[in-house]
Amino acid sequence: MQPWVWGLAGIAAAAVAAAIWRSAGRQGRVRAAVLDEVRRMLRGGAIERPPGRGIQARGRLGELEITVDLHRDPSRPRQSPMWRVLAVGPVSIDRPVEARIADWDGWIDPWLQLGETLVVPAGAGPEFTLHGERMPTLEHVVVVALRRQGERLGAGALHARPDLMRAETRFHAQAEANHPLFALLRAMAEVSEGPRTRSPRMVSPRHATAPRVNG
Repeated sequence: MQPWVWGLAGIAAAAVAAAIWRSAGRQGRVRAAVLDEVRRMLRGGAIERPPGRGIQARGRLGELEITVDLHRDPSRPRQSPMWRVLAVGPVSIDRPVEARIADWDGWIDPWLQLGETLVVPAGAGPEFTLHGERMPTLEHVVVVALRRQGERLGAGALHARPDLMRAETRFHAQAEANHPLFALLRAMAEVSEGPRTRSPRMVSPRHATAPRVNG
């Protein structure tokens, strides 16, 4: 191979490496900026760096202890990197449910895909589904809280059970485009503080159906 070919290959490799470095640097800056905004949103908020992990924001939102970090899941490259939220504290529901918003892939609790499914049509915000061991209704506290966020919602998932909630949503390279993370945080606070939701009837997962509702 001619020396000039090696030279071009070296230049191309250097350009690719520089682009990757710039992208990683930009992602790090956006992550830090968004987590700092989360910190300011939380009571007693702080930025932490646990051993062997990246930075995360921690603090309280109402009665919930919140942790937010950036996560990569090799099995879901289309969703990675993603914001991941853990909220520990009282949740005003009796049984686990999981909402999947827009085109989100994957499950936080895969067992719930065997249960009943309520389809909530798009309105001010995107369409989403709510999955539970029993058939949810449009009055369910999670439905009401997510609908209240309207167009601020984006693709993601929200899992709720009586003692904690988890959420996932996409990371965006522009800081201002990460509003779905904050919409989920506000919805989680509302679910925690809302009236306790009771499902009207028991349904075996193997008899589950997925009716569409209007509203």
